[in-house]
Amino acid sequence: MLAFQASGESAHQLIAPIPMLAFQASGESAHQLIELCSDSAMTKTIKEIAGETGVSITTVRLIISGQAEKYRISAKTRALVEDYVALHGYVLHHAARSLKLKRTDAVGLIVPDLANPFFARLMAAMERHCRSQNLVLVSASTNDDPALEMRAIDNFLARGVDGLVVAPCQPPTYKSVLNRKPKLAMVLVDRDYPQDRFPAVASDNVESGMALARQMFSDAGAEPVDFFCAYTALPSIRDRITGFSEIASEQGWADWERLVHSAAEDSVASGRLLMRNFITARGAPPRAFMTSSLLVLEGVMQEVKSALGAIPEDLLIGTFDDHAMLDFLPNRIYSVVQDEKTLAALAFASISEQMAGRAVEASHMTVPSRIVRRN
Repeated sequence: MLAFQASGESAHQLIAPIPMLAFQASGESAHQLIELCSDSAMTKTIKEIAGETGVSITTVRLIISGQAEKYRISAKTRALVEDYVALHGYVLHHAARSLKLKRTDAVGLIVPDLANPFFARLMAAMERHCRSQNLVLVSASTNDDPALEMRAIDNFLARGVDGLVVAPCQPPTYKSVLNRKPKLAMVLVDRDYPQDRFPAVASDNVESGMALARQMFSDAGAEPVDFFCAYTALPSIRDRITGFSEIASEQGWADWERLVHSAAEDSVASGRLLMRNFITARGAPPRAFMTSSLLVLEGVMQEVKSALGAIPEDLLIGTFDDHAMLDFLPNRIYSVVQDEKTLAALAFASISEQMAGRAVEASHMTVPSRIVRRN
């Protein structure tokens, strides 16, 4: 199922396709449509506020948009309008406003799973940036299904969003999208597939893979460090394996490939299967291991507990991504914490430039992560 979520302003503003996609309106006709769309029984339009306060429509607009000081509107007039709005309310209908301005002030965010802590934090950071510019953020999850990803993009374009931020689950050619909207403002996040069309922002997964592996091998001593991975088709996972392999080789594990155990799907079930296969082949869990995600870690830990009855306290654990629940384990744990705030800031800066009509290069920006140690 394709899940949509609106953040910041009311989701109902984006349910119907934006009218400007069907026809064009401009000037006074669009202004009249804005006024006619208002539900006067509940809230007041600019025209009604102006008529009932005796203030001009232009002045009301400036006060409501926060520009009273800039245009030197008197404190008395400002208080009159603001007190009236506080009592009666005010509504701006974005669908009608879009007819006049030919923009919706909406940004679409498409990620694999909104329940994933990393993407949840990324969405929260993006929402703060959008809110600061009076934009609404709408989001959709794809479950890493390319068909759902394209459906989400198509639906957002049909609703007239001004820009898209996408964590792609496939190589992002998007030819059909570009054929329909060649100047689409778009930024890729998290999954930095090789491409030269869109700006991309991602964590430095090679460097964080090296940093995590270096710490794990150092603490493990002579013991090997196994790496349980899932969804290795993703560039982020491939980069993490690359970082791991470089450190494993430095530590004398020339046959590092045998330390990497992979599954096709990033899920709890995959983690359980990987660990079950390991225990079946080796007779016991590894003394030290890393996982490519929290989902894989959860499955691995479930299988260890199922096999041994409890999680050994001397088990050395490393994982990508972080969650407060890791605090409750007695083990020494190293987790890679991605910088969602910086990722969101860079993505928003790029999408804002494009939405303003300025050309942006298809650059590939990387953001450092940090390692957190527990116990």
